Amino acid sequence: MKTPNLTWISLLLVAILSSCNLPAGPGSPTRTVGQNLTGTAVAMTVQSNPTQTNAPTSTAPTGTPASIATFTPPNTPILSAYNYTCELASGGGNMTMNLSWTDRSNSEESYKVYRDGQVIATLAPNTTFYVDVTYVAAGKTLSYSVEAFNENWQASTETIVYGCQ
Repeated sequence: MKTPNLTWISLLLVAILSSCNLPAGPGSPTRTVGQNLTGTAVAMTVQSNPTQTNAPTSTAPTGTPASIATFTPPNTPILSAYNYTCELASGGGNMTMNLSWTDRSNSEESYKVYRDGQVIATLAPNTTFYVDVTYVAAGKTLSYSVEAFNENWQASTETIVYGCQ
């Protein structure tokens, strides 16, 4: 019964020692002790003569850093036309908002249309219009804006505000 426990302890000890990053042996005085942000290893020289008290020296090998992807922000779309119609009813009405904008970007992944600060539609790149039909209570207004975006950037139009009276 003690043999399985001894086997598990031995395996655990091997795993712990292998994670210590000890030098390979007397013939290899240099070991990797870290990695900087550009992806090149930093080497540290360790003296093998115990009577000398030399501080370890570190050297950085030369190399080409990995390229970093850059993204171009999309240009701000410009609202070129917007109009609305209202079908009045008791207490409010249905408002149809027609939004059109100029696509001035070639780096957008898509467009988002916002009503009152909430996304109501996500549209394909190069889209230039959207029609929203919604109920508006009497005396209330709605705000709209359009945003071009990609993975790292957003560019929004001015906000327009309208309501059915």
